[in-house]
Amino acid sequence: MIRINRANTNSLWSGVLVETLVRCGLRSVIISPGSRSSPLTVAFASHPDIEAIPVLDERSAGFFALGIAKKECRPVALVCTSGTAAVNYFPAIVEASEARVPLLVLTADRPPELRDCGAGQTINQIRLYGNYPVFQEEFALPAISLEELEQLRRMLVSSYQEVLHGPVHLNCPFRDPLPPVEDGSTVGCPDIDESFFESVVIPTAAPSKLPGPSIIASTRGVIICGTESPRSPGSYCKAIANLSEKSGWPVLADGLSPVRNFASLQSRLVTTYDFILRNEQLREALKPESVIALGPLPTSKELRNWLSDAKADLYHINKTGKNLDPTKTAVRVLKVSGDEAVDCFTFQETANHEYVDAWLKTEKLARERLSETFESEKVDRFEGTLSYRLASLIPPGTPIFVASSMPVRDVEYFWPPNDTQVSVFASRGANGIDGTLSTALGLAHYGKPALLLTGDLAFLHDSNGLFIRSHFKGHLTVLLINNRGGGIFNHLPIAEFEPPYEEFFATPQEVDFKLLVESAGCSYQKLKQISELELLLSNLPNSGIRVIEIETDRQRDSRFRKELFHTISRIL
Repeated sequence: MIRINRANTNSLWSGVLVETLVRCGLRSVIISPGSRSSPLTVAFASHPDIEAIPVLDERSAGFFALGIAKKECRPVALVCTSGTAAVNYFPAIVEASEARVPLLVLTADRPPELRDCGAGQTINQIRLYGNYPVFQEEFALPAISLEELEQLRRMLVSSYQEVLHGPVHLNCPFRDPLPPVEDGSTVGCPDIDESFFESVVIPTAAPSKLPGPSIIASTRGVIICGTESPRSPGSYCKAIANLSEKSGWPVLADGLSPVRNFASLQSRLVTTYDFILRNEQLREALKPESVIALGPLPTSKELRNWLSDAKADLYHINKTGKNLDPTKTAVRVLKVSGDEAVDCFTFQETANHEYVDAWLKTEKLARERLSETFESEKVDRFEGTLSYRLASLIPPGTPIFVASSMPVRDVEYFWPPNDTQVSVFASRGANGIDGTLSTALGLAHYGKPALLLTGDLAFLHDSNGLFIRSHFKGHLTVLLINNRGGGIFNHLPIAEFEPPYEEFFATPQEVDFKLLVESAGCSYQKLKQISELELLLSNLPNSGIRVIEIETDRQRDSRFRKELFHTISRIL
């Protein structure tokens, strides 16, 4: 039985909005407190089929929703009041836009007559997020004639269809009264019963239309698997294996690609390309004629520069159809998923076996040297050791969120091929550290116990996420690498300029993480060395937030990384 609050026009209109979205498939909404959004908040919080979660800080709320949507591959709604509250969603919307994550953003607003006249908490919210939403619209003021409610229903179904492809912004103006007080305005309004919603069906994304096959005559080619979190990683990795078998080409897989965690499916897997391409002779000898890239390119600057220099024909597999090629070498963008890639190519020539063997031999040498390095006790305080050992320490299939900056690069450098089938996530749409903790909590919410691998600055930047704890259902272990600053900057040219390097780029923070974490009611531990992790990670808890701090030396680790790059690339 449909129960829509008919106390006043706003209540009835918001009830129809929520019921329509539920019929479309919406199940989760993250709500930040505010007065102007009261009609929406009451309607969502009252619906039995909606999980409504209050999150105080809108920026944290946006990324928490982003994490849930990433994990579930389904839309999650956000609700906030008018004014600067809505602006705080902007970073999450940018990330959702670049990564095509389905966020449905509902911002309450003042009515038109209270705009541009100094009314409180009022800014211009029309097209507030620029061109980042895939669709945006402002509703008319709530009205409850049957015709107007039917128009609302149609617009919501259309918007839900659009949100399957990325963030959608719907601006919702309301006049008083905002709470569900009886005012007689709905007397005589037609009943809204089951028949009103009969036409609403769950929208689905239209199947992609396979383009005509690209005919490739090259004998020297590579397949590059970038950042991807497919809904079915096993099927995706099998499709990559089929593409490699069909072409005979090696597969260069980023640490953020599921391919590294389903490694036995691949017979031509290369994971140490960043080390290999630091060797000038190999960099030249391994230049390809053609490249098939799936998803955003890996982070490696060595790889990207090599592609730019090679001037190879690059075929980019990207289901959004966006240009994701900073090397400017793409000859064709194919708007299909990675699972469909194998059917998009015809290979006229057999792969050059000497070329493929050269890749695989250098991969074997580099992996052997990395194994020797990380079996040594001297790396037990090196932060990159976490990225090398983590897959072997945690239960198979564990979801892991990797923070931007240094952690995501260490994963690319050191994460070994394995068959643990762990799921690796990251915010590589816009590559920022914004919302790191909140996104990871969203991934873990009502899911498997999960991990977050983060540095101290990324954690501090989103420490408000700790206060999601009281409504968080699941477990997240945070592996907090505290190197007292931004380690990535030690690898950039600016590090040579001191001052102002340490104060304005590395930006070390004096924070007692134990006090910070425990003040939010979360668990805290501090380790002296990485080898202590094994007992803590082999069987993860089922609930709560646990932060494990590991102190490292930023300067020492930076030097060790550079030495490792030099040593391994030189012996290949």
